[in-house]
Amino acid sequence: MKEKKEEKLYICKPCGYVMKESELQDVCPACGLPKKVFEQYKERMSPGRSKILHLDLHPIAVHFPQTTLVFALQALLINLFFPNFYPEILLGTAKFSAVIFPFTVFGAFLSGLIDGKLRFKSVTTPILKKKIIYSTVMLIASFFTPFLAWKGIDDFQSKIFLLICGTIALICGIVLGHVGKRLMNIGMGGAVKIWGRKF
Repeated sequence: MKEKKEEKLYICKPCGYVMKESELQDVCPACGLPKKVFEQYKERMSPGRSKILHLDLHPIAVHFPQTTLVFALQALLINLFFPNFYPEILLGTAKFSAVIFPFTVFGAFLSGLIDGKLRFKSVTTPILKKKIIYSTVMLIASFFTPFLAWKGIDDFQSKIFLLICGTIALICGIVLGHVGKRLMNIGMGGAVKIWGRKF
């Protein structure tokens, strides 16, 4: 059986877009600069590591805690300002979101450790240490949310405590998002995209 020859890859130096040699056009499809800005690209990691990273487990996992947290905070804030506006639905949404929140944060935390180890072969670099610190604070804050919500969030004090925990977690999430965005650009001039997949 004849072995299939792997097609060469080329990267746009200014924006980091990667594509097959056969797909090269006169201009970069991402930034529109002429073809001459492309140079040959070599994958810098083993096929096994690359295959796991292309599953995008961490980029997918980080959206669950963000979404859960936003639902909880929005529902609480609406209830605080409009206490008679569907309180059962809003407080039920806040309670459910608060209870599952630590599980979503733990999933994102664990997938982040795996992603960092695969991508950078270490999780002790300065930027990854910063991510681990903020992730840990977010994880600790998330552990309080189910206990606060489980006993009931009908009184003003419980809602405020839950809002404080949620706000701390949200600030950590925003910082982590900015740090993660910068990591995508390291050494590649941009978020590298191969056939519709970012890594």
